[in-house]
Formats: sequence, structure tokens, C-alpha cells
Amino acid sequence: MGKNPRNYPDTIPSPESGRPMTRGEKSVSFKIEGKTYTYLQPGWWCSLSDPDDMEGQLVDEDNQIADMARRTAKALAHGEKVFVPVVIRAIRQYCGLTQREAGLVFGTGEKSFEKYESGKIQPSAPTKRLLKLAVERPELFRLPENRRIAVFPDDNGAFVHAALRAAHIDRLYFPLFVEPESSTTRP
Repeated sequence: MGKNPRNYPDTIPSPESGRPMTRGEKSVSFKIEGKTYTYLQPGWWCSLSDPDDMEGQLVDEDNQIADMARRTAKALAHGEKVFVPVVIRAIRQYCGLTQREAGLVFGTGEKSFEKYESGKIQPSAPTKRLLKLAVERPELFRLPENRRIAVFPDDNGAFVHAALRAAHIDRLYFPLFVEPESSTTRP
């Protein structure tokens, strides 16, 4: 997030005290289940350097950042080490997908990424493996220009035959995929 996303003035008055506030990031801490979590919170602050002066105001996406920090800390507090809400969101965005698209591409359902990113549910072990693969090979999860999700390539026959050949079982199973009036000659 930029320092001044909406071209605000250099300072604005605090609605609480009237003191001048400047836009910036401040280290903010909170406790969940007895453990302290700290993150950088963008917003308007009366003091960016005094850790005890927490007078400030959150605007625009500032509240979303605060919510994501709490959801992520809650997942960490409950033992999740890697696939916390902020990481899941980062992977989805890295692949260039909306929440709905990600649910369809990963095969988890249209609302699943909304639930993962809100911390309502954790992804299953197979979904976590796909998320790891998405970081390593995001091109496998990106949608084409038309944003259409295809389960199989346009030429299913070539896909099936390639899979059978790769497993060295094409001689046994190839005839199952040949049209009855077609030749049984392998491609």
C-alpha cells in the first residue's frame, strides 16, 4: 500500500483530540490466546515513532489489513504454520485469480477461498499441496485470456493417450478409448 493512496493532505486533525495526524505505518501489537502478535498497520497516526501513542485513524483498506492480521494471528495461535489467511490470499493473487475462480480452479468450490481467507475454515491437506504447487508453478493455475476454466485440454484424446503412454500401459488400455468403428491401431 502506498504511503498516501488517495492524495490526502500531509496532515489531518485527529477527530479525538484535534492533534495533527500523518499518514504512515505503525507497529501494532495485540494478544490472542496469551501470545502477542505484531504487524505494521497503515493509517493516520499522531505519532509514528512513539509506541505508546496509539491515537490514530484507519481509512480505506487500513481496516482490511487489520482484519487480515487478526485472522492470520488466530490461525497461527491455533497451530497453522504456513497456510494462514494472508498466505492463501497471496497465493491466489499471485495466480491472478478471484476468490470464486480460485475455488473453481482448485476444485474446492466457489466459496472456499472466501472461507480460507476469512479464517473460517482451513484448506484440506490435498488443497494445501495444490497451494504449494501454485507457488512453485503459478502458470498451471492461471486462467487463459477468456477467463474460462477447462478441466481437460481441448483434445481429450491426446491427453488420455499421453497419460497412458507415460504410465507405459497404453498397449493394455488404449482400445478402451477407440471409437467402435475406428481402427484399433495405436497413434
